[in-house]
Amino acid sequence: MTDPNIQIRLAGPQDKEIVTRVMQEAGLETEAALAEGTTYWIATRGGQPVGAIGLEHGDGASLLRGAAVLPSARGSGLGRRLVMSAVQYAQGRGDRAIYMFSKGGDWSNFGFQQVPLAVVMGELPDAPQIRAYRARSERPGGTTWMRPLDRAASKA
Repeated sequence: MTDPNIQIRLAGPQDKEIVTRVMQEAGLETEAALAEGTTYWIATRGGQPVGAIGLEHGDGASLLRGAAVLPSARGSGLGRRLVMSAVQYAQGRGDRAIYMFSKGGDWSNFGFQQVPLAVVMGELPDAPQIRAYRARSERPGGTTWMRPLDRAASKA
């Protein structure tokens, strides 16, 4: 069920603390939130932040970063709305795909398919999250995903 009281808006530099807090409360990493070359959105209900999501942009592709919905707003369709906001934005900028790292969940319901880690690292070598992993000599845990962006992609 979609909550009509929830609004999604583009986040600006002044929203870094809000984005960081929402993502931390959802157990997500916040390094490089709102860094140059990224776009983030905040979801609010009654003026209070209840969700956030971001994209790190590369050349023709983006990396989905932090789809976070606070427990009080879960089950309202907000996660899907946030993901679709990011998908539509990436399509509008002409991206051919969105990639992501996930430590849980089945993202195929959002049109994503599993891909090897090397694909994501090769497609977005300069994305802030990937640069951070490389600087720490770490590999992202979990599963790597890709969603092709074409006309059919907006239907999910």
